[in-house]
Amino acid sequence: MSCKKELIDFYQKRKKYMQEYLNENIDFTEVTDPCIDKKRDNPIMIIGEAPGKKEVEMHSPFVGKAGENLNYLINLSGFDRCGDFLITNAFPFRTFEDNKNRTPKANELKIGADLLEKEINIVKPSIILLLGNSAIKAFSYINKFKKVKNLKKCGVYEINGFKIGVCFHPSPLAFNRIDIRNDLEKFFKNLKNYL
Repeated sequence: MSCKKELIDFYQKRKKYMQEYLNENIDFTEVTDPCIDKKRDNPIMIIGEAPGKKEVEMHSPFVGKAGENLNYLINLSGFDRCGDFLITNAFPFRTFEDNKNRTPKANELKIGADLLEKEINIVKPSIILLLGNSAIKAFSYINKFKKVKNLKKCGVYEINGFKIGVCFHPSPLAFNRIDIRNDLEKFFKNLKNYL
């Protein structure tokens, strides 16, 4: 990936940027895609909610139960997780309450959106996949992507020159619902058609 150095520099600076605005019930342990060296140019970007406890322990996104479901979906797509996808989050650090994961608050997602926009400008993804409500909400805080919150889930749309896929988060709770699981499976099986 030609932007590797720029992306690593960005990841190293975002914690300091975030700490200027927020510091309550946030674990600032770095959680980044471990395969940056192996990415193709213009990878598919997956944006989830925020790292959880397991992700913090492993310093890697989507490694818990939702990560197992995501791996299954990626296998259905025919793409390679390490080489074809850059996996990141709407809010880059773990948010918690009483040591349990919590959904990022609106003000946290707004600050996360500023960082997401910078990350997208560095990565120049071929397609951006928003998985779940937090990713969709954060993305809607970026001016040029405001209308994503009104889009039907599990579709791909062209917005201001970007291909944006909007679907459900593969959390165990959602994935156990047969209708959501079917929608996610169909979405990932058809991913090659969107590129």
